[in-house]
Amino acid sequence: MATNMKKSLLIYPHVFMFLLGALLIGSCNQGPKPGQVCITIPEDTSALGKRNHFIPVMDIDIFRKDFQAVRDTVVGRNPNFFIPNSETFNIAAIDSFVTNPKVFGLRFYYGIKPGPGGRKALRLIVVGVDSLGHDIYIKKKGAALGAQVSDDDGGLEYGQCSPPCSVDEP
Repeated sequence: MATNMKKSLLIYPHVFMFLLGALLIGSCNQGPKPGQVCITIPEDTSALGKRNHFIPVMDIDIFRKDFQAVRDTVVGRNPNFFIPNSETFNIAAIDSFVTNPKVFGLRFYYGIKPGPGGRKALRLIVVGVDSLGHDIYIKKKGAALGAQVSDDDGGLEYGQCSPPCSVDEP
């Protein structure tokens, strides 16, 4: 059970990375169309670049089913804790990372977002990763570029959840 839970908790970032890569690689075969951004994927010789991120659909289905069972058990024991089945981020948000030539990958952190009445939600946070494995942040829209990390630097959070992920609901 522990192995299935560990696999279940780790599957979503891998699925996301695979789908994003497939979309980006296949999107510009015949040159950019109006409004389309084509991304050059830099050669990555790091350990991450050598990793095969592929997972068969059958394994995805098994891991998701195992995750759902664990999720239901945890939420049943902790009714003030919300764990989404998934989170979805739009391509425009992800584009802010993948168009940065310093970004070689994406890192997915899990965090707890507090809500009213003590309710808490598990949330997915996305940041970029450079070739040495260091976090790379994006600037808040409209923020001035600066040399040091500021309150205008960050990552992505609050994807669209399934089921809907509002910690504000009682």
